[in-house]
Amino acid sequence: DVLLRPTQDGLQFAHALVREGVYGSLTNARKRKLHRAVASIFADDPVLRAEHLDQAGDAEAARAYVAAARMQASLFRHDTAIALAARGLALGGQGRDAFELAILLGDLLQDAGRGAEALEAYLRALSESGEDVDRCRALIGCAAAHRLTDRVDDAFSALAAAEPLASLRGNNHALAEIHYIRGNLHFSRGRLVECRHEHEAALEAARCAASPELQARALSGLADAQYMDCRMATALRHFTDCVNLCEAHGLTRIAVPNRTMMGVCQIYTCEFDLALNDMRASMEVALRIGDRHAEIMAALSMVSCLTAAGRYPEAEDMQPQALELARMLKARRYEAIILCNCAEIALVKGRRAEALAFARQGREISEATGLVGPIVLGLLALLEDRREDQQAALSAAEALLERGSVGHNHFWFRRFAIERALLLDDWDEVDRQADLLLLRMSKEPLAFASWVGRRGKILAHRGRGDASEADENELKLILASAAETDMRIGALSEALRRI
Repeated sequence: DVLLRPTQDGLQFAHALVREGVYGSLTNARKRKLHRAVASIFADDPVLRAEHLDQAGDAEAARAYVAAARMQASLFRHDTAIALAARGLALGGQGRDAFELAILLGDLLQDAGRGAEALEAYLRALSESGEDVDRCRALIGCAAAHRLTDRVDDAFSALAAAEPLASLRGNNHALAEIHYIRGNLHFSRGRLVECRHEHEAALEAARCAASPELQARALSGLADAQYMDCRMATALRHFTDCVNLCEAHGLTRIAVPNRTMMGVCQIYTCEFDLALNDMRASMEVALRIGDRHAEIMAALSMVSCLTAAGRYPEAEDMQPQALELARMLKARRYEAIILCNCAEIALVKGRRAEALAFARQGREISEATGLVGPIVLGLLALLEDRREDQQAALSAAEALLERGSVGHNHFWFRRFAIERALLLDDWDEVDRQADLLLLRMSKEPLAFASWVGRRGKILAHRGRGDASEADENELKLILASAAETDMRIGALSEALRRI
């Protein structure tokens, strides 16, 4: 009675010290035998089975850790799953078990947004790959990890090595992944035609593979292509289709970032509160399942949404957390986006030097990663002290837009350029920038572009002294429509005139 206590299922030690004393008195051979016996008792509990096989020094331990990690991942216990896969890999095995554990660990780390660590795991898998099909899987993993850490050229190289291996065996599952990742890489560099082509190829391969998961990813990619082409309303429909497919098949991890993108698209239809609802919902799920990449995506999107709406105090409250998370994850593309928001917020608050420092940091990152170059340059056109530096920034931004750039750059850059021209009373430049914005959106007009562009042109008319009654009535309608959505459309202009 002193050492053991009865329980409903048997007996338990009265104290942990008693248990440790008894355990320590056993020979190593006896311990291994008992752990092996306990492992067989816990055949229905993959985690306990793996841990006891590990303690028994059993050759089956590594394979058992694969099952345990997958089970924990299915329950969204991500940190536990990563620890189990890492322990299995650390057992020092080689060959098939080591390959499967390395691939699994890479996938889990990638899902957690830990790109650098995921790459290490995929490289281990590559070193353990004995057949072309395994080498192909490892190379695709390497490409995905490189994409997370913005090593775009390395990602392209890994895909180039993987594609012949997939094509040789007619591996549609692998081909769908390859085309999907390559499409995303083209997206980050603003290559519209290539982005759309790769995602169309990804969808075809996914359908041949009869994989709802790969089809959902491809639909997401096609939505990205529409987003790149400034067709945000069409992109919203594609993202919605993707999320609906995910919900029908329980694909939570894919649904989360795509719901965030539904919100991002609604920035440009000026449905800001609906956008924030989708982003918050994504953030809640990302936190629950431990997806740091999806978490930072939702966080920066909320900051961007609030900034676009001119709700600067709310944006400023969220900005530090988003920036810290982007830097922790080494998500450089996302960091550049947040720095743009930081610069605009600081500018509106009258902290011009701080705003300039943010914008210059953003430019340095965007030159390496792409995605927001014209936006950063538009901010620098507002912030640089010398007029020639401002003009150089404008020219560089317009050259980037001409070569091809992700759709959001057109909205944000033209908005900054219009505000700069209004500040300088350069009415012809206001008209030029507004006309270019409206022309770019002419195939799919969106409220954000329409309001910003038409407001600019009417203020230019007013500046020249030739605004008509129709112009003034239209401006009142724009301001009223913006107010209904809680968009402070004149907030940036008012702040610039105070500085």
